[in-house]
Amino acid sequence: MSTLILGGGVTGLAAAWHLQRRGESVEVWEAGASVGGWMKTLPWEGGHFESGPQGVLWRKGTAVDRLFGAIDLSFKAPGNGARWVGKGGRLIPVPASPPALMFSALMPLGAKLRMMAEPFIPVRGAEPEEGLSAFIARRLGKGVATELLPAMVAGVLAAPAEILSVDAIPKLRQWEATGSLVNGIRKGGVSHMVVPEGGMGQLPIRLAAKLANVRTGLRAERIEALPDRRWRVSGGGEVREAERVIMALPAFEAAALLGSVAPQSAQALAAIPYTSVDLWHSRHAPLPALKDSFGFLIHPPEGHGYLGSLVPSWMDPQCAPAGVMQLRSFIGGAFGKPAELESWEGVYARLKHWVPSLGAASAMRHERAERAIPRPELGHRARVKAALEGLPAGVDWLSNARFGPGVRDILEGLEEWVG
Repeated sequence: MSTLILGGGVTGLAAAWHLQRRGESVEVWEAGASVGGWMKTLPWEGGHFESGPQGVLWRKGTAVDRLFGAIDLSFKAPGNGARWVGKGGRLIPVPASPPALMFSALMPLGAKLRMMAEPFIPVRGAEPEEGLSAFIARRLGKGVATELLPAMVAGVLAAPAEILSVDAIPKLRQWEATGSLVNGIRKGGVSHMVVPEGGMGQLPIRLAAKLANVRTGLRAERIEALPDRRWRVSGGGEVREAERVIMALPAFEAAALLGSVAPQSAQALAAIPYTSVDLWHSRHAPLPALKDSFGFLIHPPEGHGYLGSLVPSWMDPQCAPAGVMQLRSFIGGAFGKPAELESWEGVYARLKHWVPSLGAASAMRHERAERAIPRPELGHRARVKAALEGLPAGVDWLSNARFGPGVRDILEGLEEWVG
């Protein structure tokens, strides 16, 4: 079968890799000048920074492990660094293991006791779709849903937990299906954050190098159905015919292409909202308190548009020159961005509020991730279902809006999709 994949991000490239291994003829079109989409590792004065995810969750024997092994992509695991939630005007440690939360100052005693009852909570059916906050409150208690969840979700999806579907974090329903979240985590094992050698951008680069036909700088502009159950795609002066077209594109881009051939799908995909976020990368003198630190997330009611900061130089020491600490701060998202956070001075003031000993930045740079994060609001399941059911034979749509926000979610979803 001949397949044309539109989109050279990690989703499209990994899909092409799976199909090529199965013996199919695959061509990939990527609109940008290079592969990777938002997943790029960009050079910066003696190091680099990530425009997309900082790392990927890995565990031996999983889809991530299998893919990394097959494409010979080595990685390093920084370990379980310190993590905090900014709340009540101070940074409160977040223990690495759920049982240790019993001794954390994040939640009152009643909330901790309720959380420990989770294994005894009855399993609920998948339908009707449940909100993310409602799911967590049902299984772990309102204390976790109001005191811990908002910061964690804001740091991943840059959106309020109360507007999201439980499908925003697919692992939750998968774990509950085993009887409880505790049981699901125990059966599945604990995953660890890892960073590929050379940064996350090496993943799409290595995938593209394994493929026979990847074209960059080529954006699809039109899809047409042909009488012989084939498809014609045109764009950038190129025309290609194929038995199958796979759109590995954000929902809004796929919707624009599908309007004339699959109006139901186009309407459903156009209804999936996306979130933009501002990223500030900064370099400072090292701080002992952040030496072995993953970073900190801010409880949204206190963040006022500042979502938190990671410490990439702990996760990936190659990203910064020796003796330099690199931070990555997240601003805005669905929470909005106040005027004072438009400039580095305002962002630095927020950082100083939570880390008073932080020195001035020796270098900084700003990146705007426009419509980079799908926002699976309540009703997301129905939108995805309508989009997939409305697709004609020979056309498919793959995306993190379908499989889940993380790289792990995408790679696991693609393994299941390819069969």
